Amino acid sequence: MKPWIRSVVCLICIVGAVECWSQEISEVVANTAVATATDMATTTTANPLVKKPETELPSTVVTGRGTLPLPATTPRIADRKYFFLNGLHAGMAVLDVEMTQHCIAAKQCREANPVMPSSHAGQLSVNFALVAYESWFSYWLKKHHPRVWWVPPLAGTVVHSAGVVTGVEHY
Repeated sequence: MKPWIRSVVCLICIVGAVECWSQEISEVVANTAVATATDMATTTTANPLVKKPETELPSTVVTGRGTLPLPATTPRIADRKYFFLNGLHAGMAVLDVEMTQHCIAAKQCREANPVMPSSHAGQLSVNFALVAYESWFSYWLKKHHPRVWWVPPLAGTVVHSAGVVTGVEHY
């Protein structure tokens, strides 16, 4: 592998690791699924950290037997963007392994990662484990810190793209 490509891959990995490990202050969100409209008004005015709802919807339904709480509607965590980025990451990981195996079989290159096994099954298993971990971490970030959830799958996609580019270079 050329020294400048190795430097770019290392820089991307370091930036991705630093960005993934950074912490931010979490926002306090109140669970107002069962609260009534008057309770919501006093809660949001008393505590400035609690997010005010954008639309005032009734939180209870009046029936003949009393009031029933409405179920809280939460946005989907694993949506199209999540599946697209994590699927792209998984696809680039598989393509990287296949290009590397083709290059190794043609005796034109070798695996640059000293931790990665040289066998096809070993490389696939390590990459699938890493993709699964990063997908879980991305899900966790999307649930708790919705602004940075896309960094782990994008960093993995960029790193595997560098592997695919070097595989195409030796193809």
